Amino acid sequence: MPPAATSAAPATTAPQATTPATAAASAPTAAPPAETPTPEPSPTNTSAPANGSQTFIIGEGSTVTFTVEEELNPSPIRFDAVISGSQLSGAANLDGQPSIVNLNLHSLTSDQTYRDRYIRDRMFRNTPEAIFTVDRLPDLPQTFFNGQETNGELTGSLQIGEAITPMIFQITARHDGDTINILGRAEFTWQQLGLEKPTARSVVYLADEVEVQVLLIARAP
Repeated sequence: MPPAATSAAPATTAPQATTPATAAASAPTAAPPAETPTPEPSPTNTSAPANGSQTFIIGEGSTVTFTVEEELNPSPIRFDAVISGSQLSGAANLDGQPSIVNLNLHSLTSDQTYRDRYIRDRMFRNTPEAIFTVDRLPDLPQTFFNGQETNGELTGSLQIGEAITPMIFQITARHDGDTINILGRAEFTWQQLGLEKPTARSVVYLADEVEVQVLLIARAP
């Protein structure tokens, strides 16, 4: 007789125990977090708006005022003599080109006709024009182009005849789109400008220092 068939149970493989080291080796490794790029700071200075005029023509609305303390005979009181004018021209350039302001000295007036004649016929008889030149405007903050007031210092040269005098103005400027408003203040002496101090029989005292205030209205062409 043939041998009886033996029913053999299928072999079973016992699971292997997982050690901590094995688990660590088989666990997926987390990628390090990507570095977030640090944004570069936006520039604080600029020379002109991205889209807009870089040349502004000085004209209507511009004024200049000179103030000097004086005392006239027979009054014993000293007061401020004020001389003003509105015939200013020129251009303010935001592209690095020179900016120039021209003033017609013969147009200056005050409250005294004798003073006006003295300015026109004696002081500036052969030099009817003063020219203030800024070789290059300083860099302007972006807030200036956003219509906010900007304060600063402006260095240039004032030419009357052949005399050229360095001058520094303290300015407040604002950009209103197609118009720039500039208010500047400075002080000078007669000697700095190469001028003799004005004299007259009625003048008892005249200060050495003269204050100047100029308001420039410059518009895009």
